[in-house]
Amino acid sequence: MVFVPMLEVLVSRGKPLTREEREALKEEAEAIFQEVLGTPKGRLRVFVLEEEARGEENEA
Repeated sequence: MVFVPMLEVLVSRGKPLTREEREALKEEAEAIFQEVLGTPKGRLRVFVLEEEARGEENEA
């Protein structure tokens, strides 16, 4: 049996992530998991979820 670790990243800001920003988040998460936990490259599943930012500028 092979275990596949999963990481969900929740982003909340005024504008959506670009494709490049989304990929950079995934790559950084994979690098951290490799360094800290020894997770083999390509084994980590990263899901980037976005929600609308809530703040004073969005309240109306």
